Amino acid sequence: MLTWKENKVDRPSWEEVSAEGKELKAYWAQWDRLEVRQGLLCRRWENHAGDCITWQFIVPRSLQEEVIQLLHDNPTSGHLGVRRTMYRVQERYYWNTWRRKVERWCKMCKVCCSRKGPTKGKAKLQTYRVGIPMERIAIDILGPLPLTDRNNKYIMVVADYFTKWVEAFPLKDQSAETVADTLVTDFVSRFGVPKQIHTDQGRNFESNLFKELCQLLGVDKTRTTPYHPQSDGMVERFNRTLEEMLAKVVDSDQKNWDKCIPLVMMAYRSSIHESTGHSPAEMMLGREIPLPVDTSSTEVN
Repeated sequence: MLTWKENKVDRPSWEEVSAEGKELKAYWAQWDRLEVRQGLLCRRWENHAGDCITWQFIVPRSLQEEVIQLLHDNPTSGHLGVRRTMYRVQERYYWNTWRRKVERWCKMCKVCCSRKGPTKGKAKLQTYRVGIPMERIAIDILGPLPLTDRNNKYIMVVADYFTKWVEAFPLKDQSAETVADTLVTDFVSRFGVPKQIHTDQGRNFESNLFKELCQLLGVDKTRTTPYHPQSDGMVERFNRTLEEMLAKVVDSDQKNWDKCIPLVMMAYRSSIHESTGHSPAEMMLGREIPLPVDTSSTEVN
C-alpha cells in the first residue's frame, strides 16, 4: 500500500487485491483516506464533531503492541481504562484491528486487573454550570495516607469545574496555614485568582485564616451542606480515580506515592474527559500535552 501511494498510482482494481490478505483489503477500502506524509503512510481521520482532522500514522503489525504499551502502561499514561486508551490511540495511530487489540490489552493488563473491585452505586448529585476556566474551583483534602519518606501524609486536590483541570499537592499536614499557603504559592500564582472556591466543612476551610484569605483575594467562598457533604461529586470522583491510579504505580510499602503524583497527574490531564469530550489540558491550555510516544512517532512508524 505504501508503494502504491508513493508512486501515486490509481486505485488498484478489486481483481488485483482480492487474493491479498484482510489487512491490505481493509486499507484498499479506505484508499481515498490514505496519504504518504513525510515518507509515512497516514490515514485521514475526522473527529465526531467534524471540527478536527488528524493524520493517523499507520502502524505495522510488529509495532502495534509497543504503541499500546506506550499509551496504556507508560508512567505518563496512567493505566487508564479501555475508552481513554482508545482515545489516545485514535488521535495518533491506526491499524485495521486497533479497537479489538486495545480492548484486549486493557482487559488483560495485570496491573489493572489487580486493582479492580466491585462497582458501587452512587446517588445522582447536583451539578454546577460554569462557562469559563477558573470561574469556580473545588478544593478537598485526601487522606490521611501512608506516611512517605518525605513526611507527606495528605493530598490537597484543586479542581476547575469548567476545564476539569486538576492539581494534586502532597502535604505534611492539613492545617489551615498549610492549605492557604499551598493554594496561593502553588495554584493561584500559576493560574490566577478564581471567582469562586467551593469546599467541604473541614476546619481548615472554615478557619478565620482561610476566610480572610478569600476576602483578601476577592473570592466568593461556598461550602457543602451538612446533609449532602459530597456536593456535586466532582472532586469525590476524582479522588477515587487518583487513588486507583496511584495504587497501580506505587511501591509495595506505599512510601513513594508523593513522588508518583506528577506523572499520574500528567496522565489524567492528557486523557479525554467524559463530560467535555476533550482533555483537561486542551480545555485549560488550549493544546494537548505531548507524551513520550509523540516524541518517537517517526521511530515507531
